[in-house]
Amino acid sequence: MSNRRKRPPGRVILALGAATLAVVTAVPSSSYAEPTPKISEVRKQVDKLYEEAEKVTEQANELGDQMRAIDRRVRKLSADVDRQQKTLAALRTDIGQFAAAEYRTGGFDTTVQLLVADNPDEFLAQMSTAKAFAGQQGDMLKRLQSEQKRLSEQKAAREAELSRYREAKDAATARKKVADRNAAKAKALLDRLTAEERRRLRAAEERERARDRSSRGGGDRVPPAPPPGSGRGATALAFARAQLGEPYVFGAAGPSSWDCSGLTMMAWRQAGVSLPHSSRQQYAGSAKISRSQLQIGDLVIFYSDMHHVGIYAGNGMVIHAPRPGKNVEYSPISYMPYAGAVRPG
Repeated sequence: MSNRRKRPPGRVILALGAATLAVVTAVPSSSYAEPTPKISEVRKQVDKLYEEAEKVTEQANELGDQMRAIDRRVRKLSADVDRQQKTLAALRTDIGQFAAAEYRTGGFDTTVQLLVADNPDEFLAQMSTAKAFAGQQGDMLKRLQSEQKRLSEQKAAREAELSRYREAKDAATARKKVADRNAAKAKALLDRLTAEERRRLRAAEERERARDRSSRGGGDRVPPAPPPGSGRGATALAFARAQLGEPYVFGAAGPSSWDCSGLTMMAWRQAGVSLPHSSRQQYAGSAKISRSQLQIGDLVIFYSDMHHVGIYAGNGMVIHAPRPGKNVEYSPISYMPYAGAVRPG
């Protein structure tokens, strides 16, 4: 029998060649690039990513406020522990003196000790001191036990607060990482656009803003003279106006970059009102007002979960720090989903 292999028929060779060509054609080359999404789709994705980033940033801000409150409690507990340790040290000194007096007068019958004493007057003085200590012995030991228990409780409370601080810090760090990742994804989407596509995206945003302004019967980007407000509200608004054009940065509260609640917090601080660095907490801790009651300086809260806040500037406008890649600016209230309004102080 011959060992030579039979050559495949010509049709088989052709079929194999066609299949190979199909596989090669299906494999993307090194120069292959995904098609750029439509402008409207890019904008939708970018807005969603930035919205999610701001949500977790505000959560991190809330945790930061918790950490500051915990830190204040820890410092107070540490001061309590220090005072308690000094109290215990003083008690131990008193008990040591008692023990020394007992040692000096103990071991012999009192009459015998008096007879053999070199100085009977000194001995009687020592006996008087020892008796005084003996009368306090029970109370001193009970107090020592009580103070030691109190010190242990204070140390345990401080350790519990420190544990809560570490948990809040870890959670805040994790949320900031999520915010940074979402912002990076949004930037990557924008970076894929050509200069012309970016121009068209900005134009689309401006057209939408123009429609909002037109629906309110005005075309000015900067609102005209605002309605009167309280003195503190006017002070807060004046501060916010001075920051127009400064960039948004996650977790920032000045002096030259801001996130939304950092701007409102610092604006109202100029008016003598202390607010937390969190849109939800600013809402929770301030007087609620209706939309029709808005005055300049009031805080306007946006989105159902209240993760964004701006300062009312009058005529249906707010000043706010929008998102990464943008600066502090005027925006119509209608440009974002309205959730509520409050008046700090």
